[in-house]
Amino acid sequence: MATLADSFLQDLEDLEGDKPLEEEYDTSKGKKALGDEDSDDDIIDAIQAFEQGEKSGSSSVSEMLKNDEFQKLMDEVRERKDEQPALELGKQLSEEDTEYPLITRCNSLVREIDDEMMNIHRFVRDIYSKKFPELESIVVSPLDYLQVVQRIGNTKDLTTIDFSDILPNTAVMAITVTASMTAGNVLPRQELDKMLVACDEAFLLNDCKRDVLLYLESRMSGLAPNLSALLGAALAAKLITAAGGLLNLARMPAQNVMLVGATKKALLGMSSSSYHNQGIMMYSDLILSTPMEFRNRAVKLVSGKCGLAARVDSFHESPLGQVGTQLREKILQSLAKAQEPPPAKQKKTLPPPEDKPRAKRGGKRHRRIKEKYGQTEFKKMINRVKFGVDAEDNIYTEEWGLGMPFFEGKAQQFKSQKVSKEKQLQQHIKAQKRQRSAAAAGGNVSGMASSLAFTPVQGLELANPTAARKAPDVGDKYFATSAGFVNLSTPMRI
Repeated sequence: MATLADSFLQDLEDLEGDKPLEEEYDTSKGKKALGDEDSDDDIIDAIQAFEQGEKSGSSSVSEMLKNDEFQKLMDEVRERKDEQPALELGKQLSEEDTEYPLITRCNSLVREIDDEMMNIHRFVRDIYSKKFPELESIVVSPLDYLQVVQRIGNTKDLTTIDFSDILPNTAVMAITVTASMTAGNVLPRQELDKMLVACDEAFLLNDCKRDVLLYLESRMSGLAPNLSALLGAALAAKLITAAGGLLNLARMPAQNVMLVGATKKALLGMSSSSYHNQGIMMYSDLILSTPMEFRNRAVKLVSGKCGLAARVDSFHESPLGQVGTQLREKILQSLAKAQEPPPAKQKKTLPPPEDKPRAKRGGKRHRRIKEKYGQTEFKKMINRVKFGVDAEDNIYTEEWGLGMPFFEGKAQQFKSQKVSKEKQLQQHIKAQKRQRSAAAAGGNVSGMASSLAFTPVQGLELANPTAARKAPDVGDKYFATSAGFVNLSTPMRI
């Protein structure tokens, strides 16, 4: 029985048995052509190409610097960098202008230069990791990494090298301590020269990027006047190029605008997080002039207003930048108001009480409560003691501090409260119940009862206290303590 491996081998034999395609050798181009399709021979071996480049003496790493189109574009940018755009007052650059294609090409060129610099950084990092592998985790910025590598080279004692103009003191200390404990090896002279040439090319590309940004900065007043009025021409040019153009920036939401151009910043144990992302917006004067506790609010405000200014510029409205100036003033006012101290608490007087009579609840329950807790006539008469007339003292009312309500030697008559017939009937029923319960309890003889009785005729007299008891009930016959067992005529069913 054939297995899966045997079936695969059979398929390979069938493919080898097929007739190969006819190969035609193109003498003019120096390569083989397989009809309309490319062959595997067109794939260039990277190692072989690197060795051929070394033998031919070509030591360049960047392909962009070899490109003639890139060199022509940079020459044109350098020529127009110091020129001012000939725009009429109140007009903005549009797609019909001859310089507009160059501006859009420069926006994408900045990103291409950044990608090329990142490729060079990877190339140098792969080579230099043999000597100092820990340097990549200490210096995160690609340009700073290349500068540090160029200064160190194959030097073993880093205390003799000055990095103060490139890195902060904490990073310099970390590099010096780590280099003394690293397990790297010294690079060969050929690899070291190749790496130093790559660093020089990266610095040259960085200069080209600076020229492009300066050119875009000089054209920001015509391309994005409102964004330039809000952030400044230099920062607006960097923001537009990092976003890939003005139209792409106008389409971004505010939470994405604040992250445009974000780079990692090494904190080297000085914070709870290893890295901290900082976008281009963090370099705005509006944010840098704000205290640290209000910077999050400032970043959100500036990002939102940048999106609005970019949308206004994309529609070619407000060519003089009035909208950008107004947005900047609103941001400053909002931040100034946020930094104001809270107002002191004011003592408010209590509102005057309402003397209006409120509607009272009626009904049977309310009337009963009113009768129970209402003021009696006696209290009313006490409160009606006349001024200037001493009330008669009464020994029974001394604790009240008032006298009896007698005026002019005459006792006052109290009005009896009117009781409804329904209440009288209820009181009568309750009295009857009390009488019945007292009569029922009267027949019981307590244990303290005595056989001696006092009579007005004979004085002391013996009497039987249980003589007045009634006859025993029928139940005493069966349930008395002296009752015996009774035989039933019919047996009980269980």
